[in-house]
Amino acid sequence: MLSLKTKSFQKETLPMSSLPRVTEWTREFVSRQFDDLGPEACLAEITECLTRENPELLDMARNCAADVDNGPKVMVGFGMFYQLLVSASADTNEKQIMHPLPCVTAKTRDSLVREIDAEGSESFTLRTIEDLESTNPELMQMAHGFASRHQDYLRVMQGFALLYRSLVVQSGADRKYLH
Repeated sequence: MLSLKTKSFQKETLPMSSLPRVTEWTREFVSRQFDDLGPEACLAEITECLTRENPELLDMARNCAADVDNGPKVMVGFGMFYQLLVSASADTNEKQIMHPLPCVTAKTRDSLVREIDAEGSESFTLRTIEDLESTNPELMQMAHGFASRHQDYLRVMQGFALLYRSLVVQSGADRKYLH
């Protein structure tokens, strides 16, 4: 796992996440789905959903996966990560009218590029992973377990960090807009 104690980050720089918190039950449920249906079938369904409802996030995931060895397998991990959040939100809502996760915009993506450029990729990743670990430990456990099976652990974790942070930032922007 990344050494999160190498640098102290100020908590006030990260907004409280309004993303759904993944439970152990949800993590096991999604894992069974992937086992029963097969990773390729699950990824195809998730990709279809993302193409319709969150194309910026899909593009970010694809770009991150392309930067890592065995990109198609890494895409499965990114798909599972997203599905965990979708399933966790379904656990909390009896009746869903809209898609439960924010739709990442080009404006948010540009904002994240500036954020990464300003603080550096490593600092951005460590800060985001620290936030993920404290606010959504089951989701962090999934990301860490998946990344640890890959030779390029850090780059895979950077992908998870970018996807997570983009959803957190977009969620905050959406809440601001609604108020």
